[in-house]
Amino acid sequence: MLVISIILINLALIMYTVVAWKEFRTKSILLQHVIVFSIGFIFDVVGTFLMYKLGGNKISYGIHDVLGFIALFLMLLNLIGSIAVLNKKIPVKFYKFSIFVWIVWIVSYVTGMIVNM
Repeated sequence: MLVISIILINLALIMYTVVAWKEFRTKSILLQHVIVFSIGFIFDVVGTFLMYKLGGNKISYGIHDVLGFIALFLMLLNLIGSIAVLNKKIPVKFYKFSIFVWIVWIVSYVTGMIVNM
């Protein structure tokens, strides 16, 4: 289960990174960005859940745990916002928020590696 969760989290990292920087470079959000981001979010949620199960179903309040939940919540907001941009409901400069969220997620990812080594 640990190997599966690590693979899922790393797949989420790849998908988030590709989409965030593609959005930033093109200054736009396309349907394929939203699809890849959605798959990455699903991988992230499932990987996080598996790690939670491996940790004995306990939530701690260490730096990685707090950052991880904040990052996951921001990724959810980012997904919702990306869909709204795609449907022309909010301004198109949303790609800046995507980069901010990606940075928070990367900090959480790195602290997870450091704390759990």
